[in-house]
Amino acid sequence: MTDYIHRLCKDLPLYFKIATLRHASVLFADRNGQPTGAQERHDYQPVNVDFTLQDVVKTEKQLKEIFHAFAKKAGISADVFDQLFKGEGFRRLALAGGGVPRDCLSILVELISNSDGDVDRIGKDEIRGMSFTNFEHRIEELKTDSEQSEQDSLLKGIYVLREFCLNKSSNIFVVSEQTLREHDNLKQLINRLLDYRIIHSVGTAYTHKSKAGSYQAFMIDIGSYAFLRKLHGKLVEVDLFDSSAKEKIRASPILDEKELEKMWKNTPEQIEAHLLSSGTPAA
Repeated sequence: MTDYIHRLCKDLPLYFKIATLRHASVLFADRNGQPTGAQERHDYQPVNVDFTLQDVVKTEKQLKEIFHAFAKKAGISADVFDQLFKGEGFRRLALAGGGVPRDCLSILVELISNSDGDVDRIGKDEIRGMSFTNFEHRIEELKTDSEQSEQDSLLKGIYVLREFCLNKSSNIFVVSEQTLREHDNLKQLINRLLDYRIIHSVGTAYTHKSKAGSYQAFMIDIGSYAFLRKLHGKLVEVDLFDSSAKEKIRASPILDEKELEKMWKNTPEQIEAHLLSSGTPAA
């Protein structure tokens, strides 16, 4: 469809927007020397409408400005809106939503709707409890938007990455740039799970304390583990807002293709049920 629209509108003073998942869509292909579709930066310019967690302080500020604007339309001052939260409640909301405004708004609305007036102010614990519902929504989006033939692999990927982080006791993991260049399957899996906001990019071009090379850093979604009953002592969360976060990321566990392949072979049946079970995954 994009190819037809592009051909019809080429060289005409027309502009249009196409909303898509970046790594789940192919807008251009070179088939036997015949270009088909629209080529990035030649025929269209990509616009990322979501914020990221790579600069979490900036993202928090942008999100708060958006919520303040919504509050103003509802006749609520910025100060009154801020009083909805206690401690690091808003920061936890920004992390639980992966920096995506609509996800943060969805979590907040659902939290308020389900509170029945029991919650005086929103803190980390309240956000943690609601983040699982958001994780369920993301799983459903993945199943709706992805091809049936790839759903099992994507769900296995989520399970494996969560298991890796739980086994390594860290919500952050890093992958070397060389590994991503040499192993397209791993790169594609990470890109797809970034699209579905199951994992979040928290930085690129990191050096590591134990190995040479350049690394990309990723955080698994809070909702994928926050509901697990026996999590105490199992996972240490890196606080991205803390001044020591970058140093801790540089010491995060390294995921490589061998580790991924080993864990992939041991994934259980009924993978979605395991992902959404409140029991503790196997160590």
